[in-house]
Amino acid sequence: MSLIGKDEFIKAWLIYLKDGSTVLSRRHYESWWEIQDEFGSNFKANRAITEPAQVMRYMKADFAEGLRPFTDEVIEAFFGSSEEAITAGPETDKEKE
Repeated sequence: MSLIGKDEFIKAWLIYLKDGSTVLSRRHYESWWEIQDEFGSNFKANRAITEPAQVMRYMKADFAEGLRPFTDEVIEAFFGSSEEAITAGPETDKEKE
Protein backbone atom coordinates (compact mmCIF):
# COMPACT_ATOMS: atom_id res chain seq x y z
CA MET A 1 0.00 0.00 0.00
CA SER A 2 1.13 3.55 -0.68
CA LEU A 3 0.66 6.48 1.64
CA ILE A 4 -1.56 9.25 0.26
CA GLY A 5 -2.10 11.48 3.27
CA LYS A 6 -1.35 11.60 6.96
CA ASP A 7 -3.65 8.70 7.89
CA GLU A 8 -4.85 7.47 4.50
CA PHE A 9 -3.39 4.62 2.51
CA ILE A 10 -4.08 3.91 -1.14
CA LYS A 11 -6.05 0.67 -1.28
CA ALA A 12 -6.73 0.67 -5.02
CA TRP A 13 -6.56 2.73 -8.19
CA LEU A 14 -9.48 3.70 -10.40
CA ILE A 15 -8.04 3.91 -13.91
CA TYR A 16 -9.86 5.42 -16.89
CA LEU A 17 -8.75 4.39 -20.37
CA LYS A 18 -9.22 6.18 -23.68
CA ASP A 19 -11.11 3.22 -25.17
CA GLY A 20 -13.85 3.79 -22.57
CA SER A 21 -12.79 0.96 -20.25
CA THR A 22 -12.48 1.47 -16.50
CA VAL A 23 -10.11 -0.56 -14.33
CA LEU A 24 -10.25 -0.96 -10.56
CA SER A 25 -6.84 -2.26 -9.52
CA ARG A 26 -5.05 -3.18 -6.32
CA ARG A 27 -1.69 -3.36 -8.07
CA HIS A 28 1.03 -1.35 -6.35
CA TYR A 29 2.07 1.73 -8.31
CA GLU A 30 4.57 4.28 -7.05
CA SER A 31 3.12 6.97 -9.31
CA TRP A 32 0.73 7.60 -12.18
CA TRP A 33 3.70 7.23 -14.53
CA GLU A 34 3.80 3.52 -13.74
CA ILE A 35 0.10 3.26 -14.55
CA GLN A 36 0.68 5.10 -17.82
CA ASP A 37 3.55 2.72 -18.63
CA GLU A 38 1.28 -0.29 -18.08
CA PHE A 39 -1.58 0.98 -20.23
CA GLY A 40 0.43 2.97 -22.78
CA SER A 41 -1.37 5.31 -25.14
CA ASN A 42 -4.72 3.95 -23.91
CA PHE A 43 -4.21 5.61 -20.47
CA LYS A 44 -6.47 8.60 -19.81
CA ALA A 45 -6.58 9.33 -16.05
CA ASN A 46 -6.49 7.74 -12.63
CA ARG A 47 -7.68 8.28 -9.08
CA ALA A 48 -6.12 6.94 -5.88
CA ILE A 49 -8.69 5.11 -3.77
CA THR A 50 -8.58 4.93 0.02
CA GLU A 51 -11.95 3.22 0.64
CA PRO A 52 -14.66 1.42 -1.34
CA ALA A 53 -17.20 4.21 -0.72
CA GLN A 54 -14.90 6.56 -2.59
CA VAL A 55 -15.22 4.45 -5.76
CA MET A 56 -18.99 4.45 -5.36
CA ARG A 57 -19.02 8.25 -5.10
CA TYR A 58 -16.85 8.58 -8.22
CA MET A 59 -19.12 6.20 -10.17
CA LYS A 60 -22.16 8.30 -9.24
CA ALA A 61 -20.40 11.59 -10.05
CA ASP A 62 -18.71 10.50 -13.29
CA PHE A 63 -21.40 8.32 -14.91
CA ALA A 64 -25.15 8.51 -15.46
CA GLU A 65 -27.36 5.92 -13.78
CA GLY A 66 -27.29 2.73 -15.82
CA LEU A 67 -23.97 3.62 -17.46
CA ARG A 68 -21.69 3.08 -14.46
CA PRO A 69 -18.90 0.59 -15.16
CA PHE A 70 -19.13 -0.88 -11.64
CA THR A 71 -22.21 -1.19 -9.44
CA ASP A 72 -21.96 -0.77 -5.67
CA GLU A 73 -22.30 -4.54 -5.35
CA VAL A 74 -19.40 -5.20 -7.73
CA ILE A 75 -17.22 -2.68 -5.88
CA GLU A 76 -18.00 -4.25 -2.50
CA ALA A 77 -17.34 -7.74 -3.89
CA PHE A 78 -13.99 -6.61 -5.34
CA PHE A 79 -12.80 -5.17 -2.04
CA GLY A 80 -13.94 -8.34 -0.27
CA SER A 81 -12.08 -10.59 -2.71
CA SER A 82 -8.46 -11.37 -3.49
CA GLU A 83 -8.77 -10.22 -7.12
CA GLU A 84 -5.96 -7.94 -8.21
CA ALA A 85 -7.99 -6.00 -10.77
CA ILE A 86 -11.35 -5.84 -12.52
CA THR A 87 -12.16 -4.16 -15.82
CA ALA A 88 -15.41 -2.91 -17.30
CA GLY A 89 -16.02 -1.24 -20.61
CA PRO A 90 -16.12 -1.79 -24.36
CA GLU A 91 -13.70 -4.72 -24.51
CA THR A 92 -15.21 -6.61 -21.58
CA ASP A 93 -18.74 -5.92 -22.85
CA LYS A 94 -17.81 -7.49 -26.24
CA GLU A 95 -16.55 -10.61 -24.46
CA LYS A 96 -20.00 -11.08 -22.85
CA GLU A 97 -21.75 -11.22 -26.25
